[in-house]
Amino acid sequence: MEYYLYVLLKFIIGFVIIIAHMNISGKTQLSQMTAVDLIGNFVLGGIIGGVIYSDTVPMFQYIIVLFIGVGLISLLNFISKNLTSFRTVTIGEPIPIIKNGRFLMDNIVHKSGKIDILNVASQMHQQGINAFQEIYYAQIEPNGQLTAVCGRARIPSVIVMKDGQIIDANLKSTEKTQEELQKVLAGLHIQQDDVFLGEYWDGGFSFVLRDGQRVREQVDA
Repeated sequence: MEYYLYVLLKFIIGFVIIIAHMNISGKTQLSQMTAVDLIGNFVLGGIIGGVIYSDTVPMFQYIIVLFIGVGLISLLNFISKNLTSFRTVTIGEPIPIIKNGRFLMDNIVHKSGKIDILNVASQMHQQGINAFQEIYYAQIEPNGQLTAVCGRARIPSVIVMKDGQIIDANLKSTEKTQEELQKVLAGLHIQQDDVFLGEYWDGGFSFVLRDGQRVREQVDA
């Protein structure tokens, strides 16, 4: 009986630490988790499964190893959040597959390991879109879901700045240059470091400043 109570205690400690970590990180649903979270949770599950029936690993070592795993996951998520290049590797980025009604075959062919066109068609039908001919713009999100729109004005925005840093790959996809972006910032009297979030949508840039103010470039109709 003592053995089973000890196993139960290990179960409870493992669950408490993992659930606390998920609540602190704000990722309590599967759809909120990144690749780092999913792999990390598999590792934590392996730690619990590997130790829970073992009498050779002391309780304090078991708890320390769990905290090391949680700390590593938190560190990797922090780096992913603040370092764009690392985020691209660990989480990924949207992959445009249709633009201006034209298939972007380079993206589709070169990313064939990530894009299943038959699955894309299935997701398209689930969204009530009957045929690829209706789609003006489409992209595969990092989580594998399809974003598709049938009208130019509804094309999703592209995030080009975050916390004062320019996201070069995203800016390049808008066919705009850093010089053009800097010119817009100067014209709006905005310092780059004051930008919390910058996006490009419907032919112009818009910015959310660190004080919560929103500013948009005036675009000629």
